[in-house]
Amino acid sequence: MYRDPYAESGLARVLKALSASFRLGRFFRVEVRVFYLALILTPLVLARGAQGLSFVEGATYLGLTTLAIFVVIWSHEMGHIVAGRRYGIETPLITLSPLGGLAHMSSGAPSPDKEIRISLAGPATHTLWLVPVLPLWLWLDHGDLRPSGWLSDPGYELLHTLLWLNAGLLVFNLLPLFPMDGGRVLRAILAKRMHPNRATLIACRVGTIGGFLFLGVGLFLWIVRDDLWGPILAMIGISNVLACKQEALAAKHGAGPYMEQTRQPWEMDADAWKRGAADDARHEPGFFERRRQARDAKRRERAADDDAALQAEVDRVLDRVNEVGLDGLSAAEKKILQRASKRRRP
Repeated sequence: MYRDPYAESGLARVLKALSASFRLGRFFRVEVRVFYLALILTPLVLARGAQGLSFVEGATYLGLTTLAIFVVIWSHEMGHIVAGRRYGIETPLITLSPLGGLAHMSSGAPSPDKEIRISLAGPATHTLWLVPVLPLWLWLDHGDLRPSGWLSDPGYELLHTLLWLNAGLLVFNLLPLFPMDGGRVLRAILAKRMHPNRATLIACRVGTIGGFLFLGVGLFLWIVRDDLWGPILAMIGISNVLACKQEALAAKHGAGPYMEQTRQPWEMDADAWKRGAADDARHEPGFFERRRQARDAKRRERAADDDAALQAEVDRVLDRVNEVGLDGLSAAEKKILQRASKRRRP
């Protein structure tokens, strides 16, 4: 039976449908696209909060809450983008998926310090949200913004959503689990003390463990608690594990995540091509070797200072020779010349 090699399989069609998105618009030079799946799943997860309400009240609640989630996630990604623009990194696209947002930056951070700033800029936007939202939420009571004849208070519930959404995303994104923002900060901190590839491998191991924890907790919430946020947390766990696997693979075979620290192999070691980047990462100096290297550096520095001091004494004695001759030198001055002569012997 003939099978068209160019025909898509059933699985491929399903994956293509799940990854379909539409263009929402272009804001601040960045195109925003939304996955259809995100637009469908988010109201389904929030539907329990609309139980017992009229159609108009329920639709208002779902619409405002869904809009708030997408706007907050978009602002988070814009925080990364604004920080990246300071270092010449442009971002043409943001995608909003069921698992959150993603800023498609044109390049990675140039250095560990800049990656820390770019990574923390996203969670910092949640702090900016909390500055006006928290006082308003504390000042208002449920019912103060309720329309006449309504059972619910959409204004107060929107403030409540913005408060806990931003507080939760602030804490969640700062967890030191790659590829989340906190995990990227962890990688950057480690990269300031060791080879960036080795730092990436360590951060990916930690992130993989965290991904499996997310998967376990998500399945527990879904199966035992019948909580619809459980599947989303489980999918985040799976996504993190896959991202860690891909990043670790790049670290084993790539030059490094930071452009400023990236050098060609032959600039560092003529035989580096025989080992590869992964071997270079594994052969980073350990604690005791770094201590030995630091002691050797201090010893060389002291020797250089001694040589400079001795040369200054020799110059002074030579000036004396011009004045009084060798016979006119004191015993101490003659010892200085003898010490300099021994120092210069091979």
